Amino acid sequence: MADDPKRLGKPGAYRLGDLRSPGKPPPRPRVPRQPSFRSTPRRTRGSVLTWLAVFAVAAALLGLAAGFGWWFGPFVVGAVAGAGPWRGRPALGLAVLAVLAGWGAALWWPAVLSGAPAGATAREVAALAGLPPHAAVGVAGTLVAGLAQALAAFWLARALTFWAR
Repeated sequence: MADDPKRLGKPGAYRLGDLRSPGKPPPRPRVPRQPSFRSTPRRTRGSVLTWLAVFAVAAALLGLAAGFGWWFGPFVVGAVAGAGPWRGRPALGLAVLAVLAGWGAALWWPAVLSGAPAGATAREVAALAGLPPHAAVGVAGTLVAGLAQALAAFWLARALTFWAR
């Protein structure tokens, strides 16, 4: 049958279906993996406690950095959070909250609550920026600048370490 040149290219000419054993079912085709938006399993209590401990340490270090006048502290926290092996959202949340708590406490306390000369400086900075001349506005503007640093550093670290994960 396969020697007949008139059957070449026609169905059944090559006997391709005869190689299977009669009792074995045909293998199922593999389904390609599809991306999914399913939620991941919930975190355990230990990881939440670890997150809180790291948050407290980062906020305390940012408070010290603000006390020493190290304006690049939020950038360092954002870079460390972005380059770490942990998932993106919790790390970003940690960096943002640490900047708000650490820098916020270090800036808010002398500027607004204790009446130190830092409050007058914050008012002048706000007025020079074209904002209402209040100490809270100056502190809020400084926090926004710190958040911008942390977010830019987080994005940069995630982009540079993408293939390392």
